[in-house]
Amino acid sequence: MSGNYMQNIKYNYEVEGISGIKHRFDVIINDNSKYLALDIMLNPSDTDVLSFYIKCFDTKVRNAILITSKLPDSCRKLFGSCVDSKIFAVELDED
Repeated sequence: MSGNYMQNIKYNYEVEGISGIKHRFDVIINDNSKYLALDIMLNPSDTDVLSFYIKCFDTKVRNAILITSKLPDSCRKLFGSCVDSKIFAVELDED
């Protein structure tokens, strides 16, 4: 991303997916149709994490970060399987 990216930060922003469904992200930074998406979830369920993953693919957002207090163990392999995109989960320390 180049230029003055601070002007391209949107909060609680919707991106329309190829399905026609509008998906909301907590934060979107965009530059010439390239997106970095950010969602924050405290104690997400498996369904919450899968929904985040699916909305990234439906919207063609290939750079995304999910910040969570704890990622469900059943979802850890999902984030390791992203080969064509950069979709990450970041867990907050419980210290």
